[in-house]
Amino acid sequence: MNPSYFKSVHALRGFAALSVMFFHFRWNINAKSSGLGDSLFGWGATGVDLFFLISGFVIVLTLKTTPATLSGTVHFLKRRLFRILPAYYIILIITFLLSGAMSTFHYADKTQNLISALTFQPIYPEHGPFYVDDSGMYGIRWTLNYELYFYLAVGLLLGLPRRALAIAIWFVLTLFAIPWLAGKNLSLAEQGYDLGSAQLNLVTNPMILLFLVGMLIGLSEPLLRKLNANLMLIMFTASVVMMAALFSHGLFVGHGLTGSGWIYALVLLFAIASEEKIGKFIPRAWLMLGDISFSLYLVHTLMNQGLGKRLNGLGIEDGPWRFCVSVVLSLLLAWLAWKYIERPFNALSKPRA
Repeated sequence: MNPSYFKSVHALRGFAALSVMFFHFRWNINAKSSGLGDSLFGWGATGVDLFFLISGFVIVLTLKTTPATLSGTVHFLKRRLFRILPAYYIILIITFLLSGAMSTFHYADKTQNLISALTFQPIYPEHGPFYVDDSGMYGIRWTLNYELYFYLAVGLLLGLPRRALAIAIWFVLTLFAIPWLAGKNLSLAEQGYDLGSAQLNLVTNPMILLFLVGMLIGLSEPLLRKLNANLMLIMFTASVVMMAALFSHGLFVGHGLTGSGWIYALVLLFAIASEEKIGKFIPRAWLMLGDISFSLYLVHTLMNQGLGKRLNGLGIEDGPWRFCVSVVLSLLLAWLAWKYIERPFNALSKPRA
């Protein structure tokens, strides 16, 4: 088995993408059965927290094979950027063209929103943890602002001789020292701190702790793999049951470690520890969902925006039927984006033999 590939983690990535998609499509169910969509999928936005945890975990695995050199830094950043940017920009352009295109420039706020999307810049200091218009055309990008910042920070520090210490110092400074020196009470709340700057607010937001917890899980992976797999499978099952019970009652469905983060951290930890057992039973279809998870995350919002208008024109009215159609179309488009955009660009980022 490839020691850097965990089927359980890949499956959780697919679950995270599905949960976010269901959350954004739940209004279709509410349209016919008031409140039912919220009851079923109101927790779905928490998939973002799982994505952040997984990103931190995967980064640790990547760093194990990345030398502490300038070339190592370049290769690390190249792979991260090739993983995100091509699919993001292509789908962003498609969304732009299907959602009004040039009419965007008739409105100052929409123009600002587009520029923010193109440059990954937060713009609203008071709107934590998003710092962008999360209900707008490119609302899902708020999470990528965190992802890119995290990758850039780690990437630029990993070239240092004592990179683990450098990374630790950097995040202690940004997440604890800066807010404290600014006179803020330290907090784990997703809203973060009001430091007067959207960029500074993002850099100091406690949401970043999810990446760091994921990294800690990654560092503990060799120890986790030595634990009794049968016992860890029981713990994994228990953590999933607990998650389902809490989420179904609307508990801990916010972002951050005080929201869903601690629950997903347990699920991820026990999934890794029981990989030897559960990895054998994960179907190929679910692993494919993990493959297309990033494209699915990017493309599914078209069903509520640009393509959604076309669905109405085809007589597919708001309701459960549109929910089902939106899910199927999103999965199909995500597979196409993965096959023809993600995979080719990921291949370009790998060193040639």
